[in-house]
Amino acid sequence: MEPYPIWLNRTRNFYRVFPQVLTRHFGEFTAVLAGAKDYKDMPPQVWKTVGDEIIFCIRIVCLEHLACCMRAFTKALSTYGAAINKQQSELDVKGSAWVASFPAPNVTIVSASRINTMEPSNKVGGQLSEAEETRADRLPGEYDFLGKQIDTGFRISRFAQVHELAISVDLAWLLTLLRERDLVDFRFTYRGKEILKGVIGSVPYPIITVQTERSVRRRELDELERTVANTDFAKHIELRNYLHKFMEEHEVEIPIISLHGIKYDKDKLPKCFFELGTAWQAGAREEQQRKRIKEEADAFDDSAVPTVEDKNKLNELNSSFDKAFKSYWSD
Repeated sequence: MEPYPIWLNRTRNFYRVFPQVLTRHFGEFTAVLAGAKDYKDMPPQVWKTVGDEIIFCIRIVCLEHLACCMRAFTKALSTYGAAINKQQSELDVKGSAWVASFPAPNVTIVSASRINTMEPSNKVGGQLSEAEETRADRLPGEYDFLGKQIDTGFRISRFAQVHELAISVDLAWLLTLLRERDLVDFRFTYRGKEILKGVIGSVPYPIITVQTERSVRRRELDELERTVANTDFAKHIELRNYLHKFMEEHEVEIPIISLHGIKYDKDKLPKCFFELGTAWQAGAREEQQRKRIKEEADAFDDSAVPTVEDKNKLNELNSSFDKAFKSYWSD
């Protein structure tokens, strides 16, 4: 007799097996793509678990890498779902997916869980170095990711169904590009628009899904229902044009991801890239000034009492430094 309820054992199995299934399918898709050696060891990684959910993440290096991740994820849903259906027919899995830009306008921070293990508490929530950002790519579980695109992803997840993967508009736009290049064979459905709390100023947001129905019989039934209701799948070219115009109109940043081996055109990088560069340079100048003043202070006679002018100068410097970053990150 089992000491734990069945649902708990099922959840444990999900935590253990689903990531393995996802990684296996990712390997299958990268094995047939030329140039995949640059990202074949970069399958989606477990970021965190929330109840009976697993949240994965990975830094996308090119469009082909994105295609492998998305195909592996949808196939893992099908493979694992079919397996647990055999054990208990009412059990199944569903998913959602989205993209987010880093290190701006979203941000990576050290997770509070690292305070008592390896990091001083004052590092939690602070600005990360390039080395730390790279480490977050390999070990996402030790970090938190914050920003509007992260929030949007969690909002659209409520539209996920067993037979439909819910996706953000920017990811949907990217997937239409992949469909045009025959890197994916996804079929898209436009489900209208919904107001999502805190997303693009409460402007109604397009709900886009990808069909993930694995049953041939239910796929046939869905086709017949669409015929009766006169609601066909969205044509990927028309969907791409609509989403592009929607993102431009509502200032949703259009993601820049190139094909493998093609360099970025720096003039076409997103606005946040240049804003971050400006803020970073301002911060670097302030840091240099702060370092110089500290060096002058260290060289000064310890017994000397700082003047009011010295204190005002230091306060002014600290204030301008804080304002530079608060101005950028205030949103």
